[in-house]
Amino acid sequence: MAVTRQDLRVAWYRLRVGFGRRRGSYLALVLLVGLVGGVAMGAVAAARRTQSSFSTYLASTNPSNLSVSVYGLFYGNGNSNAVSYSTSAARKIAQLPGVKHVEAAISLNAVPLRADGAPRLGTDTLVSTIPVASVNGLYFSQDRLAVTQGRLADPDRPDEFVMTAAAAHLLGFHVGQVIPYGLYTQKQQSLPGFGTPSVPPHRRIDAKLVGLVQLSNAIVQDDIDRFPPFIFFTPALAREVLADSGRGAAGAVLYGLQLDQGNSGVAAVEREFSLLVPRGTVDQFHVTGLIAAKVDRTVTPLAIALGVFGAVAALAALLIGVQVISRQLRAADQDLTVLRALGAGPATIAADGLIGMLGAIMTGSLLAVAVAAATSPLSPLGPVRPVYPEPGIAFDWTVLGTGLLVLIGGLGAIAVTLAYRGAPHRETQRSRLAPPGTSKAVDAVASAGLPVPAVVGVRFALEPGRGRTAVPVRSALLGAVVAVALVVATLTFGSSLQSLVSHPALYGWNWNYMLNASNTVPPQALALLGHDHDAAAWSGYDYNDAEIDGQNVPFLFAADH
Repeated sequence: MAVTRQDLRVAWYRLRVGFGRRRGSYLALVLLVGLVGGVAMGAVAAARRTQSSFSTYLASTNPSNLSVSVYGLFYGNGNSNAVSYSTSAARKIAQLPGVKHVEAAISLNAVPLRADGAPRLGTDTLVSTIPVASVNGLYFSQDRLAVTQGRLADPDRPDEFVMTAAAAHLLGFHVGQVIPYGLYTQKQQSLPGFGTPSVPPHRRIDAKLVGLVQLSNAIVQDDIDRFPPFIFFTPALAREVLADSGRGAAGAVLYGLQLDQGNSGVAAVEREFSLLVPRGTVDQFHVTGLIAAKVDRTVTPLAIALGVFGAVAALAALLIGVQVISRQLRAADQDLTVLRALGAGPATIAADGLIGMLGAIMTGSLLAVAVAAATSPLSPLGPVRPVYPEPGIAFDWTVLGTGLLVLIGGLGAIAVTLAYRGAPHRETQRSRLAPPGTSKAVDAVASAGLPVPAVVGVRFALEPGRGRTAVPVRSALLGAVVAVALVVATLTFGSSLQSLVSHPALYGWNWNYMLNASNTVPPQALALLGHDHDAAAWSGYDYNDAEIDGQNVPFLFAADH
């Protein structure tokens, strides 16, 4: 059936003349396709954005592939105050095979001061916080800190610093506050009067807290990883401490290593690094790839849920669109019959109303793209959202382009098929070959001897009817089944997930609290645990890392009571 220019002219004339009567139907189709289809595309785009959120954030931080914390490594002149960092040590690390770039930070013996000038000691300061100062850009240009409030400290100002939200909460500090800090030497901390005004700090700094930040390795963390929180001072202060023979430093160095082979070169560099440092040092490795995998495992369920919701919404958009298109085409049966009687051919009849329908589908599909783009600032979901570097409106052209093709192509093909099959002469042929009959379910109800109102009710529910009163029974029933199945599946999944989260023993976490000791736990502490009525049971373990098939794998040592 070829559609000629004359057929299109007649269809266009009919559209212009009857647009006022049909505009309500066209607007309904535009809104349904636009809103439901937009939600579908927006959900799928949000799923992709959520799944890739940590990778996007991590790339914005100029990340290290391997982070190393070293304790007890002294390259100095034998002075007990000498910091473990030195340019010669950093140069040796940078020259290791597979290492592309190295940046470092030193830990500080920095303690906030009370009004009388004495250090504010206690479980909330020196023990439970880790003050560090970047030496050559770590946390400022490499492994860049994500600012959640305020701004990042100026690297050239020794009197500015930032800290994590947990540290600010623990210490009771707020952004904009000027806090007196004291830097103490190792020797001062061993004096009997340390902690009183009789031992003044080696150096006092009135530092301004300019922002709250978050580390990339703290995006997803358990309670046991939350403390101790970090406090970050600037490279300007680190240079001054190093120039003062390390007085005020704690003797620990944090290195960030970027590798030539990326994450795949971690195992080899770990081996070389362990051979480089002298005996008696303690080094802890933190692999960025493992952190990324941990966060990905956390956001994947959210991404899957969004993707499934988007797929269901897309199916709903197609089903609803089919219902609206079918009903509008059936509503024009009488007009098509008149056109047929006036001598209109099959092509003219099929094109009648189809132009307006296709226009409404295209307009609704474009509206769906706009809705999806407008809802994009709601993503990503999950723990990365507070630090996501690219918030706001985003255009995922893969999703938007595919969704546009599915809506226009799918609904357009359905509209053309229904218009073709709904031509009066074809309806007449089908009625001759197969006269309309009743539903088998209606026949079964009638033969069962049910009352007439029951039979009439079932007939109204299951028989579509004809002409302007026709209803899309099959698609309506299918939509109802899909909706009920979706609700049941959602409630079942939510209930199962809530049960799992509220019962940690179901996933192997059969304890309530963990104490992480940096040294050997004394027997007296173990004896107290054994006699504590609030502790039902306890067990100890130690852990370390081992290399298995070229991969660094953590493993545990069980300890007897």
